[in-house]
Amino acid sequence: MTLGTIFFRFACTFFVSSRFTSGVAPSLRRTMFSAVHPAQNRLVRQLGGDSSRQIIRVSWLFAGLMLLQTLSLAIFGTGRWGGGLAESLVVVGNAIAVVCAWRTFRRAHGVASIFWFLFGVILLIWLAPSTLHACGRLLAQDLVSDSTWRLLYCLYGAPILMILFLPDISGQPRANSEIFLDLFQISIVVALIYSTFFFLPANGMAPSEAFVRNLNLSDAQSVFLLVAVLVRLRLTRAPSARSLLRRFGLFLFVCAVATIVSDLIDLHHYLAAAAWFNLVWTLNQATPALIALTWTPHPEPEVVAPPKFFTFLGMNLALVAIMVTVNFLMDSWEEAHGALLTDIAIAASLTAFTVRLALTQYHQQQEIVHRKAAQDQVAASNEIVRRLLEDSRRQTAEITQISEIGSLLQACSSREEVFRLLPERMHRLFPDAVGSIFLLNASRNRVDTVAHWGSDAVSSLATPGDCWALRRGAVHIHARGPSPSRCSHFLGEGDSLCIPLFAGGEAIGILALQDSFAASTLESDPRSDRMARRLQLARSAAEHVALAIANLGLRESLRVQAVRDPLTGLYNRRYMQEFLEHELHAARRKQRPVAVLMLDLDHFKRFNDTFGHSAGDRMLAGVAEIFLRSVRADDVACRYGGEEFTLILPECSLQQALARAEDIRLRVAENRQLHEGPSVKPVTVSIGVAAFPETTDRVDLLLKLADEALYRAKRDGRNRVAQARGPYASSDSPTQNSAAATSSSS
Repeated sequence: MTLGTIFFRFACTFFVSSRFTSGVAPSLRRTMFSAVHPAQNRLVRQLGGDSSRQIIRVSWLFAGLMLLQTLSLAIFGTGRWGGGLAESLVVVGNAIAVVCAWRTFRRAHGVASIFWFLFGVILLIWLAPSTLHACGRLLAQDLVSDSTWRLLYCLYGAPILMILFLPDISGQPRANSEIFLDLFQISIVVALIYSTFFFLPANGMAPSEAFVRNLNLSDAQSVFLLVAVLVRLRLTRAPSARSLLRRFGLFLFVCAVATIVSDLIDLHHYLAAAAWFNLVWTLNQATPALIALTWTPHPEPEVVAPPKFFTFLGMNLALVAIMVTVNFLMDSWEEAHGALLTDIAIAASLTAFTVRLALTQYHQQQEIVHRKAAQDQVAASNEIVRRLLEDSRRQTAEITQISEIGSLLQACSSREEVFRLLPERMHRLFPDAVGSIFLLNASRNRVDTVAHWGSDAVSSLATPGDCWALRRGAVHIHARGPSPSRCSHFLGEGDSLCIPLFAGGEAIGILALQDSFAASTLESDPRSDRMARRLQLARSAAEHVALAIANLGLRESLRVQAVRDPLTGLYNRRYMQEFLEHELHAARRKQRPVAVLMLDLDHFKRFNDTFGHSAGDRMLAGVAEIFLRSVRADDVACRYGGEEFTLILPECSLQQALARAEDIRLRVAENRQLHEGPSVKPVTVSIGVAAFPETTDRVDLLLKLADEALYRAKRDGRNRVAQARGPYASSDSPTQNSAAATSSSS
C-alpha cells in the first residue's frame, strides 16, 4: 500500500466525521463581495425590495427571455443568428441565476452561507461553457469541440460533491480556517477523481468516440449526483439542512432531466430541436434562481435529535467505498501519468491536514483555557453572589428590626416607655457598638441622658457644646484614635458617630454610637462599607426615635389642650364632666362624700366692658391662680364657661365644703392684685355649694343643685356662699348666715 493510499484513507475518515463551524471568514466574504462586477451589483440593486416582488420580477424576466428566444428562432431561424441569439439569451439567464444565488449567499449565515457559495460556483461553471458555445455559434466557428464542451459542463458536479461533505446547519461551531482547510483537501480528492474519470481517458480517443463517451458520462453524473443528494437527505437530521437539501434535490432533478434530453438530441444530431431546446435551458436557469430567492434562513438554531446507530453504520460503509475508490484512482493515475503530480497533490493535502490538525489542537487548548477561565469566573461569581445573598439577608434582618423599632415606638404611650424600650432594641440592631441617646431640655442649655446600652464607653453630656453634631447640626463621624475633633462624651477611642435627632426642623438631641471593645480590631476607615452600613442604620433609627419623641410630645400637648383651658390653665368643662361622673360613681361605691362648688365672678360683664377684654382676661387668670392655691392636690379646679368656675372636692363633706368656699370668697375679695386701680371696687365671687350624699344621693342632680345655689347667691346680693337645697340640706346654716352678714357689711 502506497503512502498516498494510507493518507487518503485517513483523510476520508476525517472528512466524513468532521463538523464545520457556522459562518464564513469575514475577510473571505469581503473579497468575494468586492469581486462582483459593477454591472452585477447594479442588477442586485434592481432586484431589491420585498421577497415576493423579487420572485415576481425574476419570473417575468425569465418569461421575457424565453419570449425573446422564441421570436429570434421564429424570425431568424435555427441557423447562425437565430441559434446564436437564443444561446446568448441562455447566457443572460445564467447570469441572472448567479446574481440570485449571490444575493442569497449574502443573506445566509454559518454553514448555509457555504452551501449557497458553492451553489453559486455551480452556476458560474455552467456560465463558462454556455458563453463559449454562444460565442462560437455567433462567430460561426468552433471555439471548443463538442467533446470539450461536454467535459466543461460536467465540472458542475465538483462543487456538488463538496456540498455533500458539508455538515448539518445546526452543527457545532468551529473555526473558519478549519472549514476552508477541509474544503481544500476535499477539492484535491475531487480533482483527482475528475481527472481520472473525465479528462485523462479522453486524450487518446477519436473525437467521435470521446463525444459519445462524454455524453454518457454527463448522463451518469447527473443521475449519480441526484442519488447521492437523496441519500444525504436521508441521513440529515436538522430541519434547516433538510430544507436546503430538498431544494437542492429539486434543482438536480431538473438538471438531470434537461441533461438526458439534451444528450439524446445531440447524440442524434437534431440541430433544429437543439436550437429550440434553448428554451428549456432558460427554464433550467430559472429553477436555481427561484430556488435561491424563495429560501429564508431559520431565525433560531434548532435542536436536532441525536443520530442513530444505522446512520453511523451507513456513513462508515460509504467511507469504505470511498477509500477503495480513491486507492484505485491513485494507483491508476500514478501508473499512467507519473508520480510527480500525485506527490504534489499528496504533499499539498498533507500540508493542509497538518495545519488543520494544528489548528484543531490550538483551538482545543484555547477552549480548555477559556473553560478554565469560565470556571474561575463562575467560582468568583458564585462567591460574589454568596456575599450578596449574605448582605441581602443581613439587610433584610436590619430592615425588619428597624420596622419593628418604628412600630414599637409608635405604639408607646409615653416618653418614659420609649426610653425603657430603646436600649434592648438598639443593642440588637448594633451588636458591636455601645451608645446613648441624649435629649435637650426645654431651655436648650442642658443635655440629659435618656437611654444607654452597652458598657460605659459613652459618658454623660453636660452641655450642647460638648457634641460636634449638635454644634454643626449634621452627622459627625470620627475614626479610631484620639483627635481634637472627637466628641468629649466618648470615653473610648473606637470608631464613633453622632447623629442629631431632628423634630420640627430643629435638633432635640443626638444618637451617639461607638465601637465596642470586641469590634476594636475591625476596619476603621470612615468610608468603609461597615461604617456606611452603620451610618445608614443609625440614620433610620434616629429618624424613628425623633419621630416617636416628637409624636409623644405633640400627643401630650394635644391631650393638655383637650382637657385644659388655654387662658386660665384650669381643666375645661369636658374634663370636669368626665371626672365628676367618675368620682361620683367611686364615691357611691366606696361610700365617701364629694363636694361641688360652682363659682361666678360678680359684675364681670360690667368690668369687661369698662376696662376691655385684655383686663378681663388678666382678671380671669388671676382668679384661676387663687383657685389653684386654695385647693388640695386631689381637688380639681375647672373653668365651667365664661366667668363661671367649678371646684370638685373628693372626700369633702358639706360643712367642710362651705368652709372652703368661704375661705376662697375671702381670698378673692382681699386680693388687691386683681384690681386695675384705687378707684375700682374689689373683685368678688358668688359660690354655690352642694355635696354628695348630704345634699342629694342622685349623681345627675348634684351639679344642677350647686348651680341653683349659685344663682340664689347672686339673687341675694352676690359676694356670698349659698348652700344647695336638697332633701337632706338644712335651711339655717350658720355659714350661710355669716356669709350674708359679711355680704351686707360689704
